[in-house]
Amino acid sequence: MILYQTALSSYSLKVRLALALKGCSVELRDPPEGSYRSAAYRELVPPATVPALVDDGIVLTESDAIIEYVEETTKGSPLLPAGAAGRARARMMSRLCDLRLEASLRRLFPAIKAGTALAEADLSPAREAWLLLGATADADGPFACGPAPTMPDCGVAAALVWLDLLGGDRPGPPEQPRLRVWRDAIDRESRWQDMLRTYRATARAWIDAARAPG
Repeated sequence: MILYQTALSSYSLKVRLALALKGCSVELRDPPEGSYRSAAYRELVPPATVPALVDDGIVLTESDAIIEYVEETTKGSPLLPAGAAGRARARMMSRLCDLRLEASLRRLFPAIKAGTALAEADLSPAREAWLLLGATADADGPFACGPAPTMPDCGVAAALVWLDLLGGDRPGPPEQPRLRVWRDAIDRESRWQDMLRTYRATARAWIDAARAPG
């Protein structure tokens, strides 16, 4: 398997975190010519997005589709809970993360690129999405769907890096106890610590460069 990805892409990180849980080894590659917008990459991956998984002639984009393919074709720790209800809930939470939390953070990127300071109101949708995820998470936890990390936790872990970097020093709604437990579980997940540390540094460098004068 080959995973085309970039160091700054949160969706690429999401898939890499899932692969780490699964214990699945893949070849990581940057897009040809250094950009997922390049013609060479579009020839390989017509949607021209990252991440993209290439495996024996199959080309997959969209992080959840990639993760579920890995789940169904490789051995290792499960990336989805057992049972139809558990798996549906995990898919629901992963979509909520992508469409609410991740999307609300992504909408801030143009302002960051322009070096514009973020107002408190800019961060409210992301905080509200995080609270929503906490309200839909498994009550006992500590992860989204129970005692072990699964697909939605991968997206949440990636998104929380940005939420912390962009709004961690700002006042906001009190974090719910369930969210604190969830964050602690993500921070303690040994298979993720190095990747999250590296990604945080990459994201911080990008933000600092965008905010630098001139």
